[in-house]
Amino acid sequence: MIKMPKVSSILYVEDEKNIQEELAEVLENFCDKLYLADDGFQGLKEFENYHPDIIVSDIKMPIMNGIDMSKAIKEIDNNAHIVFTTAFSDVSFFKEAIELQVDGYILKPVNLDALETKLLNIIDGIHLKNELLKKEKMLLQTSKLAAMGEMLGNIIHQWRQPLSVIAMVGNNIKMKIALDKIDTNHLIENANVIESQVNYLSDTLNDFTTFFRPHKLNKIYSIKEFLDKCIELVKASFDESTITTIKEIDKKINSFGDPNQLTQAIINILNNSKDALKEAEKIRKKMIFIITAKEDNNNNLIIVIKDNAGGVPANIIDRIFEPYFTTKDQNRGTGLGLYITHTIIEKNLHGTIRVENDVFEYEGDTCKGAKFTITLPLA
Repeated sequence: MIKMPKVSSILYVEDEKNIQEELAEVLENFCDKLYLADDGFQGLKEFENYHPDIIVSDIKMPIMNGIDMSKAIKEIDNNAHIVFTTAFSDVSFFKEAIELQVDGYILKPVNLDALETKLLNIIDGIHLKNELLKKEKMLLQTSKLAAMGEMLGNIIHQWRQPLSVIAMVGNNIKMKIALDKIDTNHLIENANVIESQVNYLSDTLNDFTTFFRPHKLNKIYSIKEFLDKCIELVKASFDESTITTIKEIDKKINSFGDPNQLTQAIINILNNSKDALKEAEKIRKKMIFIITAKEDNNNNLIIVIKDNAGGVPANIIDRIFEPYFTTKDQNRGTGLGLYITHTIIEKNLHGTIRVENDVFEYEGDTCKGAKFTITLPLA
């Protein structure tokens, strides 16, 4: 027996009780939970309370008609799936239905085959969208896990020096005690050194914890402080690869949004540039430039990240935001970093990102490399 595809819930709005009862029995086959309403006003309240996957509604009803109810529903959720069942044939209805972008209509008396076909098409679309969302979520998680190894390496690098200082101070105190040369001032000085190093360790740990925090966070934040933290997160690996960062960051720019998601996007671009510079063996001075500005009457933030690694080959530059596309060795790249960056910037943060090859002058030298330009709304 073939299992009927279902959604979690359907809302059926119909003022004629005999029709409502008859069609409700059919609709129950397509959902786990069926909500019923006798007019548009009641239907709107049911939608606000339960947010059903599909709304099936009559047009001509008392108190509030189906069109007005659907307009109110679309203001709450513009992607709501609505099917009208109606004997109403006025041209104005069809014009309004088109403007509302409803999923269709079934003329009364309702043709059950037509209704089933319409519902199954909508349900298939809902299931496909849910699967895509699941896969996107898995890709985001995979990308973060891939970044975790490198981030942990950075933590080790950044903690090594303060831990060495703490160990040295501790040994110094023990030696002074053994020689009976300890005094209060000396203890206070050493305690202050240990405290400052512990605070540094705590600050770096907070930075990395923020990077891996899963929930969305909207707040006002300084772009300069934000980008300084991003650079600090990759500093250890940049130092190891002898990469210099050159910053032209406007201190006055504040943004509003989720800096955690943007951090992942920026880190992915910085790591991409780092990998390109590591492969560019002939480049004597390896550099990554980070520049910020405002544009369009200060409505948008521009972040430019570019390097002098030689640029992206022309035959692949249009593909670098594709999932699983990579030119790196299989053990070094998943092909997800820049795809995830593109998804975060354009879908989650409602901005744009583009890549191009750029030739520019710096301190008398001609440089060529990949240039990523991110545009984000400031509000």
